[in-house]
Amino acid sequence: MPVQVDHAKKQAALKAAKFSPRGAGSSPIPVKVSTAGDDEDSRQPPSRLLSRYEVMSRVGVTYPTIWEWMKAGKFPRSCVLGPAKVAWLESEVEAWIAALPRRRLKGDGEKVA
Repeated sequence: MPVQVDHAKKQAALKAAKFSPRGAGSSPIPVKVSTAGDDEDSRQPPSRLLSRYEVMSRVGVTYPTIWEWMKAGKFPRSCVLGPAKVAWLESEVEAWIAALPRRRLKGDGEKVA
């Protein structure tokens, strides 16, 4: 016979504890608690990981160039996923691309509208 669980009590206990239990003796996992100023529109989507090939495609250079830029501190460092697998945070790559200087064209005045 299945055991009946009072889900309302369980949810109340989890909310009061502010963490999700993983069993006796294990560390709790923090849960983000919504605040008064937090709304759906202001939340950022979680950053995704980009593969080496996705980064090369977005940046338009080869992997050895990306490697040299990383060593020189000119490009975001990759995250190690495994012995032969690396990835970059999409948000860091996008921020790097957005920070690239814009080329000035002949005829551009001091103030470009």
